[in-house]
Amino acid sequence: MAKRIVVHVPHRLGIEEARQRLNGRADWAQQKLRREGVRLVIADWKGNDRPFTAHALGQHVDGLVAVTERSLRFEIGVPWMLSVFSPKIEAAAKHYAARLMA
Repeated sequence: MAKRIVVHVPHRLGIEEARQRLNGRADWAQQKLRREGVRLVIADWKGNDRPFTAHALGQHVDGLVAVTERSLRFEIGVPWMLSVFSPKIEAAAKHYAARLMA
């Protein structure tokens, strides 16, 4: 059974600027995660939501980043086998989101 992780990262950029920053830095995030053994596949925008899939340790994680006027919301479904890493996944999501919005 998958564990659902939800991470909220506040920002003051507005929706359009936050989306532009996510678009402009998606390649950076993919390269950085690849060096850590995670392959990130980012789908196209669906409104203000952007689905993604990450592959690591022979497992895949489905997720979504939702952009609102004041925050990014990451929803990540972590397989049971990787749920022990939930605190690290949550910390990484916060770290990378802050870097993407800077």
